[in-house]
Amino acid sequence: MNEDLTRGKQVQTVNNDTKIGAATGWKPEEVAIIKNTVAKGTTDLELSFFLSVAKSVNLNPFTREIWCYKDNKNNVLVFAGRDGFLKIAQRDTRWNGMTSFEVCENDEFEMDVTAGKVTHKPKFKGRGPIIGAYAILKPKGCEMPTVEWADMATYNKGWNAWKTNPADMIKKTAESHGLKKAHGITGLNSEYDFEIRNEIALPVGGEVKSDVDIAKDKIIEALDAYQGEDRETIQAMCSDKAKSGEFDLQFAKEIGKQIGLEL
Repeated sequence: MNEDLTRGKQVQTVNNDTKIGAATGWKPEEVAIIKNTVAKGTTDLELSFFLSVAKSVNLNPFTREIWCYKDNKNNVLVFAGRDGFLKIAQRDTRWNGMTSFEVCENDEFEMDVTAGKVTHKPKFKGRGPIIGAYAILKPKGCEMPTVEWADMATYNKGWNAWKTNPADMIKKTAESHGLKKAHGITGLNSEYDFEIRNEIALPVGGEVKSDVDIAKDKIIEALDAYQGEDRETIQAMCSDKAKSGEFDLQFAKEIGKQIGLEL
């Protein structure tokens, strides 16, 4: 019996991949790979949305030009890196290049955003710590350049590439913002504006919620729509557990079953 159930689930999954692929223009085997790599945890509907966005902007999930995560409210956010934004911008007939550089504490630096002017004379000896980076773009036909500044104190995550290659990372942040603004790229989030914690996308400097807090939020939202006669009793139970510090994942799952919410 268990083997039959497993086989049935596998067949259903393959059928779903085929349907999603037919609707979005991807091969079923490509759909299967994507949902297990750069679109983990998405429902079939969310995966279809992500694949449609990838097709519409012509970015490749397999080379990680585009990917997605969910935020702490379970919304799907589609991301691109600097290279993805650059690829889109370079297809624009107005593409006219880009200038960017990191700025250090002892550099001579002035930036006039309203006039679209940057004056920068790096001191290559004793420059001091990096304080930020700028990017300048002036698409053909635009009267004013787009000048973007990324502040190191805001975006520096202090780990991985931010620790080993901080100049490159802060420049990519400024470039991503500049490319989006100068070439009108919408619907894609910059990876540099978010931190990924526990597979959840949070704005840089945003609140990090635990699995229990996320479960609480989901139960509260579900109870708003719940019409059962035991609604007030369940709400009181949840409140008591929260006040006593006994609201854990096991309790959340039990409540979820009562109100038809899968956690």
